[in-house]
Amino acid sequence: MAEVKAPAPPPAGGAVGEDYRLEAQIGFLLRRAHQYASDVFQNRIGARNLTPQQFSVLVTLLKNREVAQTKLGEITAMDPATVLGVVQRLAQRGLVAVRTDPADGRRRLVQLTRDGHELAHELEAIGPAISGEILAGFDEEEQRSLLRLLDRLGQKS
Repeated sequence: MAEVKAPAPPPAGGAVGEDYRLEAQIGFLLRRAHQYASDVFQNRIGARNLTPQQFSVLVTLLKNREVAQTKLGEITAMDPATVLGVVQRLAQRGLVAVRTDPADGRRRLVQLTRDGHELAHELEAIGPAISGEILAGFDEEEQRSLLRLLDRLGQKS
């Protein structure tokens, strides 16, 4: 069986005038990395049937007793429509409870239910294994650099 080789690393600059190669473009590389990370996530999550966004909400609520839905979206890097949908699906599964803030009737407060709390504890325990598997091909310095650079890239929005 022929060995499949990975594409050559992207050129250093990716500047205008260089030959355009899709496999060397940042969007392509991020999407491919995201696909790999999603596969690892789904394999580790298994029958719990959660999305990465749901995971983020549950573990965030584990650290915070009750959070305004808008603040929850900010913390988990989700826009208001996305966090609303995520919270609604988790509420339908009985994992979170939502109530109106008595001090401001426009604000929705979100907290874990008992089942949500138990699941969030499980997720918190497997989270490091998910990250560890995704980053396994990198030494510690490379891991720190990659995470730092991705964080910096994400701050540009």
